Amino acid sequence: MIYSLIISLSLTIFFELSMSLILGIRSKNDIIVCILVNICTNPVVVFIANLLYLCGNQTVYNIVTILMEITVVFVEYMLYKKFLIDYKKSPFILSLINNVFSYSIGLLLFN
Repeated sequence: MIYSLIISLSLTIFFELSMSLILGIRSKNDIIVCILVNICTNPVVVFIANLLYLCGNQTVYNIVTILMEITVVFVEYMLYKKFLIDYKKSPFILSLINNVFSYSIGLLLFN
């Protein structure tokens, strides 16, 4: 489980930071915020998802995963809204695009 947490966090930071740069994140502070936001949210979601997967109920896993991803979009939005200094575009759109992008890449890589 530790291995999947490390791999997931590393890939998430890579993909979401790449997308953040494409979307206009430029300052050192805002880059650090993007990294720290993912360090705060990704391990929790991956840990819970791993536990649910081990339980074997695919329906519960799918429902909880969707709810967690929606929650992550809003939590990251609030963190971006509070801590991004130089990014002048919508922190909600940043969070939404980043999470849809990284989740989609994760599905492609691991399914």
